[in-house]
Amino acid sequence: MPAPLACCGCSNECELRCCLLCPGWLPDDRGVQTSVDLASVPAEVLAAVTAARPGMQISEAEHEQRNGNDYYDVEGIYQGNEIELDLTKVDGVWRVVEIQRDVVAAEVPGSVMTALTGAQPEFAPTRIIESDQGTGVIIYEFFGPDAEGKETKVEVKLEREVAEVLEAEWVH
Repeated sequence: MPAPLACCGCSNECELRCCLLCPGWLPDDRGVQTSVDLASVPAEVLAAVTAARPGMQISEAEHEQRNGNDYYDVEGIYQGNEIELDLTKVDGVWRVVEIQRDVVAAEVPGSVMTALTGAQPEFAPTRIIESDQGTGVIIYEFFGPDAEGKETKVEVKLEREVAEVLEAEWVH
């Protein structure tokens, strides 16, 4: 568990993952996402999306710069499901580094749910995002109120069928 920080200006000391949800705090390495007209999205980004998910109906895009890197989040419908692809340049080429979709608890592997309930037995998520890293690693992001009713996020990493609750936010 990270050491407590007084980083967001709130009256309580809080842990890093708490601060990520605090509206008064923006981490130094995270940029601000801005909506981008689809006609302004670079052709190379759209080509990478099409290669990853042929036939995806793109509905919107956002651009962000963080840690000196450009990122595009491209959202749309693929095989009847809403998905988001996150892209950045890897070795000078636009690559999909993460594919996200909302899922329901019944779609989450049992080992992931066991890890979550083992770490947070009373936690009842109201939203679950499956985040495929494209490397054999899937991060499940669980959102909901904690025991005190405060909105929180818990991440569980699934790799080679082994589930592990993460202590710090996953960075792709």
